[in-house]
Amino acid sequence: MNQNNKRSKKREKIPFFKKKNFMTDHKEENLKKINLKSNQIILSGKHPALSALHNKQRKILYLISTKDHSKTWRKNIEDIGLQIEIQIKTKEQLDKINNFKPHQNIILIVEPLKRISLDEFLFQNEHSSKLPLRIIILDQVTDPQNVGAIIRSAYAFNMNALALSQTNSPFESTSMSKASSGAIDKLQIIELSNMSRAIKKLQESNFRVFGLANGGKGNIFDLENESGNVAIIVGSEGKGLRRLTREKVDQLLEIPINPDSKSLNVSNAASISMFQLQKNIIKS
Repeated sequence: MNQNNKRSKKREKIPFFKKKNFMTDHKEENLKKINLKSNQIILSGKHPALSALHNKQRKILYLISTKDHSKTWRKNIEDIGLQIEIQIKTKEQLDKINNFKPHQNIILIVEPLKRISLDEFLFQNEHSSKLPLRIIILDQVTDPQNVGAIIRSAYAFNMNALALSQTNSPFESTSMSKASSGAIDKLQIIELSNMSRAIKKLQESNFRVFGLANGGKGNIFDLENESGNVAIIVGSEGKGLRRLTREKVDQLLEIPINPDSKSLNVSNAASISMFQLQKNIIKS
């Protein structure tokens, strides 16, 4: 028993174990995630960061990058004419901040973009001499990545705006921005307080309003013949368009697919409809 006690005492004198724990704790302290306020979000990746930096409506709080990559971003900021704080972190710290998702050594801490009302959008474009107005509307699409992917396609296919329901729609987030590849900073985002009233207001403003739905009497190919203002509504991932929405639109359109395939992903369906709609613009 005495010999065992002597051995344990000798072991206590060796500081290695305590030192190792100290180093681990110190490293974890350095890698802690930043504390974001309720009105702050993370944007990560080259395209989202560049789009945000060029967007005058985006409030950017500070930029985080590695020592090597910060030189490029400092030059980008200077070229754009901005003054933004740059914080230098290690790649491991950036990994932790971004929940170990790809970030390309660039993170922005920003405030979410302010969404406009449908009235504001219509007023801004009331005397526009541009091509016919085109809006894609999401009827309670809840997945941020689906919303981001649709925003990306909407910008690619020359839509003027994307509209979201005020309820049962996701707030702007890191994943939404990433999925949009920065297009969220280039496209107007409208927030709708009531879908039925929004449809009626669009119809009164000389819009043809279409809904995408299985079993629709119209065909998606008909969109390329539309030369006026058009709004296309896509429904939620599981249930599709709500009953009132289906009743209020001018026409329901179906996308012909393999009968053995039950449905398309909402972002794919939206992309197909927007591509079909822009054909008349390309032709003219």
